[in-house]
Amino acid sequence: SFKFDFGTGAVAKGYQAVGPSDYYSKAKGFGFMPNAKISAENRASKEALTSDFCTSNTPFFFTVDVPEGNYDVNVILGDTEGTSSTSIKAECRRLMLAKVETEKGKLITKNFTVNVRYPEISDSSSVKLKPREKEYLHWDHQLTLEFNGKLPKVCALEIRPASSKIPTVFLAGNSTVVDQAIEPFAAWGQMIPSFFQAGKVVFANHAESGETIKSFTTEKRLEKVMSQIKKGEYFFMEFAH
Repeated sequence: SFKFDFGTGAVAKGYQAVGPSDYYSKAKGFGFMPNAKISAENRASKEALTSDFCTSNTPFFFTVDVPEGNYDVNVILGDTEGTSSTSIKAECRRLMLAKVETEKGKLITKNFTVNVRYPEISDSSSVKLKPREKEYLHWDHQLTLEFNGKLPKVCALEIRPASSKIPTVFLAGNSTVVDQAIEPFAAWGQMIPSFFQAGKVVFANHAESGETIKSFTTEKRLEKVMSQIKKGEYFFMEFAH
């Protein structure tokens, strides 16, 4: 598992410190993505994990190198001396938490379950990605979280492998289902995770704009899904809408 303590104050035992200037590097394996305008605040509290936080007045992204699979994510939001309002999206703008607000001096712990996928199917086979997809955040080898909202304040983050007993819901389709990469576009496949309880189900959205049943097969997207789906799981398809 991965544990991160955000801010510039004391670091909680067992956690990695993440300050405003901790940008991602391959050597480190985690960090903020470039161009983030992040600041930190320290409060007069003895609790290392919640006495400080990172914030920004623009959306900011934090990414971690992880193996392919499903992950439970716990996040501590809030401010011991102020208010906060945070939304969290995962990978390519997949909505996990919407408008989590805390009153002045309050902290809240939220959790969600997220799928991370690689394009590789086997040593000799991979999904045939479109050129634009190579810039997306859901076909890389990382878990990326976007912190958004009127006043996001992130104190701590824990990422750990989810139970293999959690069923995965696989999605296939085109632009009405896909994790849309650019604001303000959105599709139902990227919004639906926020309506389900963490640790109960996880969504793996394999949809892509412009796809048909034929191209979904020839580009090996179907092969990718079938290489992972297990008995008792779900596969929803929406084509030719």
